[in-house]
Amino acid sequence: MSFHDHVAQTAVNDGNTTAQFRRAAQVHANGTWMFLLVGAAVWYFVGWKWALIPAAFAAYSALKSISATNVANKLETLERKIRSMEKTATADNSEP
Repeated sequence: MSFHDHVAQTAVNDGNTTAQFRRAAQVHANGTWMFLLVGAAVWYFVGWKWALIPAAFAAYSALKSISATNVANKLETLERKIRSMEKTATADNSEP
């Protein structure tokens, strides 16, 4: 079981949804762009050594965005499996 599988299973147990993870991924992606813009401005006005700081934050934010997207995809798969199991259980209970 990979890290993202474990996080997706924990999210299901905690009642979190795919939409929450997709929203978090978008927030982190927006943060990545902001840090890249700040890094470009710092590089232009101050120098490349100081620009490494916002670049590191941009890389971290990008990794969090990618991770949240992976968890959302795995969570979506788990939610589909749960829904199909519930439909099957409901159909089995309705038969005479």
